[in-house]
Parts: sequence; C-alpha cells; structure tokens
Amino acid sequence: MTDVSAFGVFPDRAISYQPLSTIRNEIRILVIEPPEEEDNRIRCHLENVSLFNLDNDFVALSYCWGDHNELKRILLSGNLIPITFNLYKALDELRRRGYYRVWADDLCINRYDDEERSYQVLRIGAIYRSASLVISHLRGPGRAWQQALADAVYRITRRADASKQIEKDRVEAKRDARRKRKSTRNKSTDREIQHRSSIYHTVSTKSAAVRSVMELSAAEETALFLLLDNPYWRRAWIIQEISMNPRLTIVWGRQAFDLGQLLQSFSCLSNYIRGKREKVLNHIKCVYKIRRSQLALKPLSLIEALGLCYLAKAQFIRDRVFALLGLTHDGAYLVPCPSYTLPLENISRDMTIRLIRATGNLDVVVSKAHGIETWYPNWFDSRYWHWYRVSHRRLGRLSLLTYTNYGPYRASGNQTPSLRIFGNEIIAKGFFLGTIADCSPTLEEARDSGLPRTELLRLRSWKRNSKNERLFFGSEPAATMRTLCWLLIDITRSTMLRMRHRRPGTHLYTLLHTLLHKKETIIEQAPSLLQWLNCCEAQCFKVNDKRLVAYFSMKRSTPLSPGDREALEEDCRTIQKNLRANMRLGCTDEGDIGWFPRNIRTGDQVVILLGSSMPCVLRQRPTGGYTIMGSCIVDGAMKGEAVRKGLQRVQDIQLH
Repeated sequence: MTDVSAFGVFPDRAISYQPLSTIRNEIRILVIEPPEEEDNRIRCHLENVSLFNLDNDFVALSYCWGDHNELKRILLSGNLIPITFNLYKALDELRRRGYYRVWADDLCINRYDDEERSYQVLRIGAIYRSASLVISHLRGPGRAWQQALADAVYRITRRADASKQIEKDRVEAKRDARRKRKSTRNKSTDREIQHRSSIYHTVSTKSAAVRSVMELSAAEETALFLLLDNPYWRRAWIIQEISMNPRLTIVWGRQAFDLGQLLQSFSCLSNYIRGKREKVLNHIKCVYKIRRSQLALKPLSLIEALGLCYLAKAQFIRDRVFALLGLTHDGAYLVPCPSYTLPLENISRDMTIRLIRATGNLDVVVSKAHGIETWYPNWFDSRYWHWYRVSHRRLGRLSLLTYTNYGPYRASGNQTPSLRIFGNEIIAKGFFLGTIADCSPTLEEARDSGLPRTELLRLRSWKRNSKNERLFFGSEPAATMRTLCWLLIDITRSTMLRMRHRRPGTHLYTLLHTLLHKKETIIEQAPSLLQWLNCCEAQCFKVNDKRLVAYFSMKRSTPLSPGDREALEEDCRTIQKNLRANMRLGCTDEGDIGWFPRNIRTGDQVVILLGSSMPCVLRQRPTGGYTIMGSCIVDGAMKGEAVRKGLQRVQDIQLH
C-alpha cells in the first residue's frame, strides 16, 4: 500500500463511490473478474462489505506506489481507470494466483473525501488484521534473478532447519546422557565416562559442520541485493500492513517468500552490506520486531514505534505518524482522528498534552531535541526520534500504559506536573538550580578545532601535592583512560562525592589512582577522547573556577573497593555515550558539574520542572518566558536530592 495522503490526482479518473456506513464498519472490496481468452484486461468492480461479517473472505494488498507517470488502465465498473504500473502488476499477479477479492487502498478509499480518508486511516490496521491473507507485492526484475533468489532462500532455509534439528538432537543427547548416568550410578566410572564422551564427540562433529560458512553464487548475491534495494521496504505504510496478520506472503515478481526466510538470507550477506543497504536491513529487522510484538498481542507505544521506524519514508510528512497509529496501544488516544487539514504544529501540541496527562510526567517536553523552538516536540520529524532512540537508555522509555518513572533518573522525585495552557504556550511549575558558568567543546568541535596535531596528541604530565611524586600520562591507551577518568562521575549511585562533608575532587582523584586497565572496546575510543580533553584545556574550560589540571593534584583518599572498580567500566561507557551524543561538559555558578546539550551557552538556566525525570536547560526570551534547549545530567540532582530544598522556591515558569 502507498501513502493514503500521497494519492496522485488523475484528471480522467471518475469512480462512483457508494458511501460507507460507519455504524456497520464498512469498507470497499475490489472484486476482480477471471481473465478472458479474447481480452486479458483487468476487469473489476467495487463492493461495500462490513468488517463485522467474518464471512467476507478477501486478500489485503501491500505495495509501493511507484512512478506517477508510469500508468496502466483497468476496467472498473465498465470505465477505464488509470492506476500506477506497480498496482497493475500486483492486481495481475493476484488474479493469476486466483485471488479475486482484494482490498487495495488506491481504489477502495475515496481519496477525494478528506473525512472518509481520515476515518479509514484508523481502520487500516483492522482491515489487514481481518484479511484472510496479506500479499506484499514487490515489483521484480527478470525471471532469472527471481529464480536465483528462490534457489538461495531454499538452500539457506534448509541449512537453518538442519541447524535447528542438530541443536534439538544435541539437547536430546544431553538429556539421555543425564538419564543414563542417573541409572548407572553404581556401575564403573570408566564405562560411564567412555559412554558420555562418545555421545558428545558425535554432537560436536555435527555442530562444526553446520557452522561452516555457506557460500552463495554471484547470481544469488545479486538477487538478494536487488531485493534489498527495492523502495518498498522504506515506505511508512507497509510497516502496519505486514505486521498485523500472521498469514503474510512476500511476492517478488512471481516468486513467493516468507519474511523470516528473507531475513535469514540477508544475514548471509552481513559481511558485504554497507552504507544505505545496511540501514535498510536494520530497518527491516525493526519492522520484523514490530510484527512479532503485534502477533504476540503486545503492541508498542507510539514513541517506541517511532524510534524503531525513524528510517521510514512518506511523501507526506504526517504519514510518518499516521501510518503507525494502528500498531500502537496509545495511538488512538494520542491522535483520536487523523487530520490532513489541521496544521502539523496543532497536532504535535495536542499529542504532547495528551501524553503528559496520560503519563503524569513532562519527559517528552524536557527531552526535546536540538533545533526545536517550541515547548513541544515535532512528532513528525524522524530525526528527533532517531536521537531519542540512541539516547533512550539515558532518558528512559515513554510508554502510555506502563510508564511509572522508568529509568535511572527521578530528578523531581514523586512530584507530578502542574500545567496551565495558553494557546501555544504553557506555564509549568519548577525551580532553578543555577546558571551555566562554563562549558566544554563537543567531541565534533574538538575534532574540528584546528589545533595542531602535536598539540592535540601531546604528552601530558601533572604534579601531585606530595613531594617528589609525579603523575605521568602519555598517549598510550591505558594512560589515556586514566587521564579521562576524572569525568567518570557516577550519577546513578551514591558515592562519596555526594557525602555531606566532601572535598571537591577527592573522588575524582581516587578514580585517577585506582582505575584498572579497561576493555579493548573502551581503549579504542582513547585517541578521540584525548583529543577532546586537550581541546578542553586549550579553550581554558574550568570547573569551579579551576582548570582541568587542578583536579589531578588532590590529596589521596580511600581506595575504591572491587565493586567500585567494576562500576568504572560502566562509567567509561557512559562518558563515551555522552560524547557520541555531542553533549558538553559544563558547570554552573553553584558549583554543580553536568552534561548539557550541544546548543547551550553560558548564561542559560538549569531548572527542574515538577513531573520530569531529568533537569533541563532554559534560555530566556527577550519578550519574556523561556525556551527549552534540552535535557541535561547534573551530578547530585538526578535522584531527587534537590527537591526538598527546591520545593521552597517553586515558581511558575512560562514555556514557549
């Protein structure tokens, strides 16, 4: 199926549609007549049926719209009607296979009636779920390539089935071995060991044969690449269509496949798939994940679906959201009636307010992406949900039904949001933590800083307070990670940095002296992190009015326990994640250290809004009120530590 809102307007198309009854939950079915020997043209007519009537047997068609300039004509109720070539080939293949009752969006929905079109959008999920079969038709190349793909899928499927059978045999062999050992406990130990070793020797030999690499011919590889390059996979509407019904057949030309078999086949090309093809393959895997959740009757939230489907394309931007509504448990609540006439800004604002009321938190507002100048996010911008997907572990997932302070952060404690809505503005309650006094460059800025290479990668050494003692850190990976460990402040656990009587930098110095060698995955990031650290120092970034070098001259403190050393592994991954997200390290005028969005600057305000899991950065507007710049991580304020004192200075904050 193509985008419902993307239908082209054919001047010479005249279809007489009978109104649909919403009370009877009616849809239209395209009834195709069997082919005639003298005239092979597609002849059909439309018939109104009710989804309440389970005797209505029809096939739901899923396809890609194709080129609007490449048209064919069919006879619909005696009239010649132009349709795209892709739809014509799909209908011709269905007729060849003996499917004569079909639901196809282009002909079964009156695209000239905005009210009907908006109503049918919410019914598409029910239509595909009610169909006896879903046919996904992809326009295929020559039959030689189609046959090559069929051969490859057949061999790969047989190999996978053989692997499953051998694994099953291995489990059975282990079970039999346990039974025999139990029944022969009083027998000779030597006989038992001999019997057991003979069984496992046979199983391991078979497993090794299965693990051998399967080679594909050049024609089979090319056929798989041709299928992967088909634009069908990136269309937004097909996600819902291929996820609703357990009976799904992928038709490529005249060959039929199972979606799971195709994913197995693509996995054989994992070493050769790069760039755009790799993104498409990952997108197909995400679609398959959504399909499994649907068939298990465990639908995702709309935000989770948007995060998985951020690569989907639609000719009309609003279909990036509308195409997923039927897949989610909260879609019908967030968008009760999809509209193709209301401005996108109004729809995004209404969806955000509904989500706040349903979840009782402001996370969807606080975690607003960079570049959005309104207090509510742009639900139709796929880049925002891609960013959310990368950072979901740090921000927590938003779910309409199950969200109860999920994730590690509870900056506002158990406080609930208090909102007053004034048109496009809201007034929320919160309290300020301080003003950003300084901030470091982002990782990208460090790489593009223009500093000489000798300056970026130079050796570094700093003195301690103790006499004749000296810390030396060269450019080797292990030393680099020790140099960087002062950043690894664990904000999700209680550490001595947050003790009542603490010395600034004590915990940092302890980390510096007790950090063990890191895993290779961490060490690989050392050169770029060192470059970032040198750029910070070159730009005179300070914490508490002290340059970075000051944090390497603190007095010795109690060594870390083995459990704390294990926690440092996670801390190293945290710092890398924040840098990859292009965040800035910064400090406030109150002495708090934190990670902030890349679009901040000195003078911005750090605030905790009641009902949010994370603090956020606000920028004052010349005309009054504030603009949200994004969420942030502030050491010592992520578990609700600042709420007790902050509630004494709660105030109304106007957000634009």
